[in-house]
Amino acid sequence: MKRFFFLVLLGAVSIHAQATDHWAMFDEMQQRMAAMMGGQQSSPGQMQTRGPWDVQVNKNPVETGEEFSFQFIVLQNQIESVQAPPQFSVQNGFVLKSIDSSVVKVGTRRGTASATQYEFKLIAPKKAGRKAAGVLSWKINNAEYDIFHLTMNVRKSYDDPAVDVSLTPNKKTVYEGEQLSVTLNIHTYEHFQGELMATNMDLGSDFIAHRADLSNVKLMPLEDNPREASSSDKFAWISPLKTGQVSIPPFQFKYKKIGKPKVVEKKSNKIGVSVSFSSIQQEPEEAEAKTAPLKITVLPLPAQNKPKDFTGMVGNYNFKASFDKDSLTLGDALTLSIQISGDGKPGTITDPKLPDFSDFRSVPPENDIKKKVTGGKVITTKNIRIFLYPKKKGEFEIPAISYNWFNPAKKKYETKTEGPWKIVVEKGEGSAAPYTPSTPTYTPAAKEEIEDLGRDIRYMHSVHEVAPQEAPLYKSPLFWILLLIPIPLYAIFCAFIRSHRKNSSNTALVRKAKAKKNLKQYTSAAKTALQKDDGKAFYAALENGLVGYLSDLSNREFRGMTKDLVKLNLTELGVSEENIQKVMKWQEDCAFARFAPVTASAEERSKALLEFETLCDALEVLK
Repeated sequence: MKRFFFLVLLGAVSIHAQATDHWAMFDEMQQRMAAMMGGQQSSPGQMQTRGPWDVQVNKNPVETGEEFSFQFIVLQNQIESVQAPPQFSVQNGFVLKSIDSSVVKVGTRRGTASATQYEFKLIAPKKAGRKAAGVLSWKINNAEYDIFHLTMNVRKSYDDPAVDVSLTPNKKTVYEGEQLSVTLNIHTYEHFQGELMATNMDLGSDFIAHRADLSNVKLMPLEDNPREASSSDKFAWISPLKTGQVSIPPFQFKYKKIGKPKVVEKKSNKIGVSVSFSSIQQEPEEAEAKTAPLKITVLPLPAQNKPKDFTGMVGNYNFKASFDKDSLTLGDALTLSIQISGDGKPGTITDPKLPDFSDFRSVPPENDIKKKVTGGKVITTKNIRIFLYPKKKGEFEIPAISYNWFNPAKKKYETKTEGPWKIVVEKGEGSAAPYTPSTPTYTPAAKEEIEDLGRDIRYMHSVHEVAPQEAPLYKSPLFWILLLIPIPLYAIFCAFIRSHRKNSSNTALVRKAKAKKNLKQYTSAAKTALQKDDGKAFYAALENGLVGYLSDLSNREFRGMTKDLVKLNLTELGVSEENIQKVMKWQEDCAFARFAPVTASAEERSKALLEFETLCDALEVLK
């Protein structure tokens, strides 16, 4: 309708206007046309122009990388003031492929008129979104006008991935054992439907890693394209365990995306009338995405100034060591607390070299390791508690404890030392039992207590008879027999299990084992058919039973074999010529009996069943 009014007004103007004032009248004509259309705005990708022309876009939206075109049409009798063809300046990654022109006929109120059609072919960019494609300009009366601004909606193809994932390390060159963080970047497009899940994030044996939880990843819509979303979060902290070029393997994901639109033909039958119609459907599809592998250069630790007792830690560490007291009485416990924390290998901290505690009794230390993400790094903290019990009173000096590491930021080795400590042990009233964290400390009666009790000797009744002591149970031969019997029984049981598993995995052996059972089923079916006087079913059961029995015993498929192949296979299996001939004759007799017009008598069938069982017994040589 818009084009119709446009051409009608254009015809009226072309009759009454002079060639010299065409362009002044076109503005007035545009205003009159807009008023007649009720002030409607331009369609997507178009705007109000400065003259008697029309613009048509063949497709909007378009897919990324897709070719599309738009046509600029102008009446030939209105372009005498034009010095050159129109030009189109592309923007935002659009590519102008070609410009073609042709003469076309357009309808007017007075009939048809000739017009020039300029066709601009463009290629959409690889990035989706609503974008300005460019500006169409035209030089008129020595003045250049921007007469059309093209804006396009660019979207991803349904065949393209709906999710892009990538990994970005915070550094690509590190020292062996140094911690680096890896950022997981996720970009979803408009045909992404959800259910993003990680399927493989195995880093192999070249790294120690700490991973974040994927459920914490939040996708945020993009400002320039709300139908797309992105996320960029630190996902893993890793430390390489060997030097040279190492590779972070791809992380693999699966997700759901909207499938390509498909035209589905449907039929409906109502009140006897068949109606066919088409509908466009889009089904969800499962797709996969994976990150590209990352190459990391791992440098060896410098040999210069390397401590002899180097702990192997690489990063920035803190070290503290202290005793809970500097004086105690004999029997009390002395606690040494050590805390080490740093941003090296996630979840791994080596122990410091401890001094000689020969003047003390000790129990296995208590260790506690925790990890926490702080400041974009994984900080590992190890707390060690060592409990020492002095063996004698006196003054003791415990040597200093040192801990060292390599600091990659400073590119040097660092050492932190705590101590030495002086511990004074005084004589107490008792001696303490070794400390056990799960049980309270027990202190026996002091020596003075025992001496006090000795001052008052209590009367004890004399024992007239002492029961003879029995020999210990472990000295009895029966004890050792019962103790050792389970060992050979266990060995026999294990051998039986291994043999059973081996035989179960051997399909040929399993098939042979079931041969007799399957044969009995066919024989039973033949006997049932014999009782029902069903000759065809009787001979069919015997024929199938023989073929199945041969197949099970030899692990070869005799069903469907020709006579020559049956004879050849039986010869290879070592069956005698006499039994081969019996098998061949038996198959012929069964086939004849099944399809013969005259049915065998009950006596003949009973004889055939007996011959069948005898023949099968003879074929057991195949076992």
